[in-house]
Amino acid sequence: MESELNEKTRLRGYDFYCEGRVKSVFNINGIEWMAVVSAYDDHVIQLKIKNGTVTQWECNCADEDEMCKHVIAVLYFIKNDGDKLIKHDTSGYEEIKEHLAYLPPHVLRYLILKYAAENKNFRKYLEEYFNAQK
Repeated sequence: MESELNEKTRLRGYDFYCEGRVKSVFNINGIEWMAVVSAYDDHVIQLKIKNGTVTQWECNCADEDEMCKHVIAVLYFIKNDGDKLIKHDTSGYEEIKEHLAYLPPHVLRYLILKYAAENKNFRKYLEEYFNAQK
């Protein structure tokens, strides 16, 4: 990980990790991880790690081309503290995934809009996602 990264970005990610900005880390199925990194805003991180190699990552920050400091902070957390997670957080995940596969589009829209109305961070995440698609 460390040899391929921009040194400034790597150090900033390490600072975020050391400052305890990595929050709500979930290992979904042994490969997929989700986390929130609190910087000026909360950043949602999604990672896939297979056999110790990061195969995919996503962050809702502006850095699109390179691995950002938020992703790096989560990787440091996983490397140093990942084994301290009690268990993989799979409770209900597969069941929800199964239900979502069969919901009609209008019900999905309703659920998303309802949650967005109740959750400012989710609403902001959706806005950033849709703006990035333009």
